[in-house]
Amino acid sequence: MNISHSLILYPIHSFRSFVYSVLPPGHEDLKGTEVEAIKKFKKALGLDDVDAANMHLAIGRRLYRKRLDAFQKLIFVSNLVFGDASDFILPWKHLFGITDYQIDIAMRENAKSLYALELKSIGRGLDIGTLIEVRRVQLAYKLFDEVAADMFKEHAKKLVQENISSALSILKSNTSAGNIPTEVINEVNSILAFNRLLTVLSKFPQGERFARGLGPISLAGDFDHDMMVGDLKILYAAYTTEVLSDGRLDDEKLGPLNELRNIFGLGKREAEAIIEGVMSDVKSQVPA
Repeated sequence: MNISHSLILYPIHSFRSFVYSVLPPGHEDLKGTEVEAIKKFKKALGLDDVDAANMHLAIGRRLYRKRLDAFQKLIFVSNLVFGDASDFILPWKHLFGITDYQIDIAMRENAKSLYALELKSIGRGLDIGTLIEVRRVQLAYKLFDEVAADMFKEHAKKLVQENISSALSILKSNTSAGNIPTEVINEVNSILAFNRLLTVLSKFPQGERFARGLGPISLAGDFDHDMMVGDLKILYAAYTTEVLSDGRLDDEKLGPLNELRNIFGLGKREAEAIIEGVMSDVKSQVPA
């Protein structure tokens, strides 16, 4: 009888130990592999949802009040493991006296952490397959569209800011008066190409299948924009100098200059003043 009872309990205790070991210790973030690992182990043991959920709750009793961050991770992972059934078999509020708001925070913050990890792998060469996969991940983590869109936009801005930092570093270290290094122009062209790609993809048919947050980039309104605006004007002037090196300003050249102005968040009059200044300098260098 004792042997039979032990055999019944073994899968349950084994599952509890496994789930506890999967959760990251301390303040470490989730890796994104925990949910699938738990699902597979649960299936291999042949546990039903109720027994497995009881083990998640038992771990919750162990973590609650001692390791709040780990308890929040447990809520997030558990709710994803059991899906819609979690509302019935995981009575977090009843057992632990927590509120819907606290559960929402646990779900949102852990989803944001994992989604940010997913975004890190995305560069400027976006393709349809990547955008569909990012959307799938967002839905799997139950991250709200508005939050996902804001995070994607911030990621896109960071990529642009990397180009800007690189271009400014090259520009400021350049000792050749009057010559704009090719690398600077390449960095700006990369910004423009990325912005155009995001704009095109935002208008793509069946775009509802794509990651949220696609669209043209603008640094305007960022908390540090006022501190950056001086450097942005310097870079804008450098690119304008290259574009208008022949002394001609037409619609074909004005298009990318206006696009760059919008990306940099410069005012229309600011940009026009820079263009006029560059045109004046170019014309003054033309032999009479």
